[in-house]
This record gives sequence, C-alpha cells and structure tokens, in this order.
Amino acid sequence: PKSLFMKNAVINASNILQKGGVLLFRDFGRYDDDQLQLNSIVGARLEDNFYMRGFEEEKDEGYGVLREAGSRTESINYVHSAGPVHSSSMEAPKGTVCYFFNLEDVRKLFIDAGLEVLQLEYVTRVHKKSAKSGTANGAISRKRIWVHGRFRKP
Repeated sequence: PKSLFMKNAVINASNILQKGGVLLFRDFGRYDDDQLQLNSIVGARLEDNFYMRGFEEEKDEGYGVLREAGSRTESINYVHSAGPVHSSSMEAPKGTVCYFFNLEDVRKLFIDAGLEVLQLEYVTRVHKKSAKSGTANGAISRKRIWVHGRFRKP
C-alpha cells in the first residue's frame, strides 16, 4: 500500500540524517491542476488523492501535461515515487503514480519518523503559457500547488 511505502521512505531518510540534520520536502499539494486534470481521466484515480498517469493518453491542451510532469520529476526528489524520470522527450513513463498531499499528511509522516517540523506550507503559483490555438485570450493558465517542508532530526 502507498501509505506504508511513503512511511518507510520517510523513516529511511530520517535514519540516514545525522542529529541536527535537515530534510527538505517538496511535492504536489492537494487540488493542484494536475490532480484536477487526472480526475477527468477514467481509471486514473487509484484511491483518494492517489493517481496513475500515462496508462491512457492524456489530453495536451496547449500546455503539455506529460512533458510538464516529466520536467517536474527531474527537478525534485520524491519520498514516494519510483524516482526521477530521465527522458529526452520529457514525457512521464507509462504507469507513473503520484500522490497529492495536504499539510497534515506530510506533518504526520515526518513526525511519525521522529523529525520535528521547522517549516510546512503550501506554495501556490499560476503559470501562464501562450496557446498555439483554441483559447479565447490566447493563453492557458495552470494553478500549481506544492507542499514545501523543512524537517530536522532532533
């Protein structure tokens, strides 16, 4: 189960930290635009806030859902995924899973692993990209929501 995998990953990360060491966390937050798009794909939702992308073609509505997801996985480390994606085409591999966290999910994971919370917050950005065609104003906006956290081993 995903919860056991995530819990073990955080415990393993905690175990390698030295006393006073700080762990940085960044991942998708609840209601990110990717989650809202995945909700519209039949069969993508595995359980609450947990999705599989890429098993069925996702629509590219001028922004590039799969390309954007691939670039994201190269720039951050997950505690719950299979690891970074390295692809020249910048597409997520078939069967990539993703979880959309809320602050309490993250807080509980890290406190249960023996870490103290230094900082935990949502970071929200609106990204705009020019559309090639098809939108009234010529641009597509996507609301991105991440959870950022800093945790210390006492």
